[in-house]
Amino acid sequence: MPATPSFPYVFVVTNFPTVSERAVTRSVQARVLRSRTQIVGLTASSVRIVAQKLADALEGERPEVPGWVLGAIESVTNEQPLLPDEDVTINGQHPLYQPFDWVLTGSPTP
Repeated sequence: MPATPSFPYVFVVTNFPTVSERAVTRSVQARVLRSRTQIVGLTASSVRIVAQKLADALEGERPEVPGWVLGAIESVTNEQPLLPDEDVTINGQHPLYQPFDWVLTGSPTP
């Protein structure tokens, strides 16, 4: 991230896909990827506008990855409110942020 980012922006944090289902033989049948996007802006409106654009772009999309059959990207309710980042001050104000959680499941191609 640059020393002085341009606002608003989206910061993405994700895990390595974890095993969510195994066959009787213990081979991996499915994995789940959980991701969190943090939308950061200088106003509540800017955060909400980017949140809507992000949801429109991600919700229900089915990425294509060779060797995998993937489900649709789904939002996960997290009840996190829009909050000020008290650790950062820009022009006398604290940027606002709101996290949004996403999940994607997939299985190896047979």
